[in-house]
Amino acid sequence: MVLLMPPAEGNPLAFYLVEPSDMSIVSGKWVTVVIALNGEADRVVIVRNKNEMEDVSVSAQAKYLCRTIGIGIGLNEIAVKVTKGGSAIEAKKISVFCESGLLKKEALAPRQFQKMPFHRKEKEEVCRPCHNMESDGKDPTPDKPGLSLCRHCHERTISSQYVHGPVATWTCYKCHNKDSAPAKYVTLQPDSSLCFSCHTDIKAQWAQKKYVHGPTATGKCTICHSPHGSDTKFFLRKAPWNLCVSCHEEMGKNVHKFKLYALLDDGHPTRGVKDPGAPWRVLSCASCHNPHASNVGSFLSVDSGDMLYAFCNKCHNK
Repeated sequence: MVLLMPPAEGNPLAFYLVEPSDMSIVSGKWVTVVIALNGEADRVVIVRNKNEMEDVSVSAQAKYLCRTIGIGIGLNEIAVKVTKGGSAIEAKKISVFCESGLLKKEALAPRQFQKMPFHRKEKEEVCRPCHNMESDGKDPTPDKPGLSLCRHCHERTISSQYVHGPVATWTCYKCHNKDSAPAKYVTLQPDSSLCFSCHTDIKAQWAQKKYVHGPTATGKCTICHSPHGSDTKFFLRKAPWNLCVSCHEEMGKNVHKFKLYALLDDGHPTRGVKDPGAPWRVLSCASCHNPHASNVGSFLSVDSGDMLYAFCNKCHNK
């Protein structure tokens, strides 16, 4: 039996939504909508949060329609409508929640939402007539990324300006476990147990530091970094200043005062000016703070407290 979700109200034979599942938690900025058709419709419209994403003509012979659409952090309402001759035959709405590790109220999934990964036997059976989802245990070599079994459905993971190496070469099994069960292709947790399998030099470097930033200490690398890619350098989920104030909101509301000199001036800017120490970039929190670890309190980017004067003098060299 492959009907994984109840048919929509109306004509129960018009279509059913295979993926995503209603009230499910997803991650990333894309979700693939999989629709099973019965030949009644000639057009399918997909809407996300009242914004039309796809308007697709379909033939009477089409049994399935797959479309990848963009989603935002938090609650996303996806509506699917099938029509024939301009008249609606059937429509269905579902809700998915895109989770984020950033500490904002809207990034916390309501309790009724659950993780419902696609790569489970019952769901894969629906798509098996068109897609081979069985791993042979070998990734395609980097010079033949087009052979990847994953690429056909996950093409948009390489659409960012900066793409993580394993993603760019479609060596997906470096991170995704082909033998995991009941859902296949899950990743190890915490994130660092996986990330450090390649980034061994970084692991050794941070292990020597006295102070370690919370996400780093708990191994939750993907709170700040997208494992697939980003339009921001270092695969950051947001530009540095915006990323930091997602958690440290108080720094986004007030001028940042350096504790030792709080009474001497009006505070230190944290954005909106060029970084004097690196004129090719804009000043941000990371201009002074190491976002991962440091031997100095407040994660300042110096090796010891007696270097603070030299540290400040990089910019304030009067």
